[in-house]
Amino acid sequence: MRQFIVFVVPKILGTYFNLVSLFSMEKAGLLAMQTFAKVRRSQLRNGKKIPLLEQARSEILEVSGMQIQSYHWPGDKDSVLLLHGWESNTNRWRNLIQTMRQEGYNIYALDAPAHGNSTGTYHLLPDFVEAAYQLTQKHHIKHLIGHSMGGMAILYLLYKHQNTSVRSFVTLGAPADFSLIVSGYQRRVPFNRRVYRALDTQMNKLVEMDIDSFSSIRFAKHIEQKALIMHDRSDQTIPHSQSIAVHNALPNSELVLTEKNGHSMHQAEVCEKISLFLATN
Repeated sequence: MRQFIVFVVPKILGTYFNLVSLFSMEKAGLLAMQTFAKVRRSQLRNGKKIPLLEQARSEILEVSGMQIQSYHWPGDKDSVLLLHGWESNTNRWRNLIQTMRQEGYNIYALDAPAHGNSTGTYHLLPDFVEAAYQLTQKHHIKHLIGHSMGGMAILYLLYKHQNTSVRSFVTLGAPADFSLIVSGYQRRVPFNRRVYRALDTQMNKLVEMDIDSFSSIRFAKHIEQKALIMHDRSDQTIPHSQSIAVHNALPNSELVLTEKNGHSMHQAEVCEKISLFLATN
């Protein structure tokens, strides 16, 4: 059954999208977008108690009809906002939060739409960015830290909103080109060029950019904040060349390539490097 779900169902979906595109490009694009954005795993929606999250102050943000869960661990130092990646949740930051709490930082974090304790079915990056921007403005966030898609969200936020209190940011294993992610989706769900063009049209409606234009490399050229760009050379999810390209586009960044940390980037050496970066910025 698992093999059927993993290998056969995506091929059926791709064939269905191709068929629908013969009658309605708009519907085919919408179906492709919804399937792409649908979150298949939410780890905290069954009442599971996580000690770290139980210790935090809770605040709910309203974004696009969804309730977005945010957390706060008070501290006397600068305010920091943490943004997790795809099909993850705030608990993925437990090691870094422990380090930063010991050092006295004022820590905030978000569960993305349809993730963790947030509501919703689909995770569209603009909604995640809107929630992060609300929190950044309300609590005068000085530093942003994002893993994977959370890192891409940071670059889009700082590109879209120039009037923030943010002084610096950190990305961990983050993608640069949205086209890379869509290409991976197209390999899993094999749809034709008609569907790709229809998906591109939906992308334009969402962010007024096409798939190829939605790139952290493009965003980076307009971002002045100090940045720490970290990526592991052995990352099998997002190639480290993506972070190298972002680093080269940013006016003021430091690039750190680690070894044997994989895509997760939650190890002690990563936390220590982030801590040093925050202390000096």
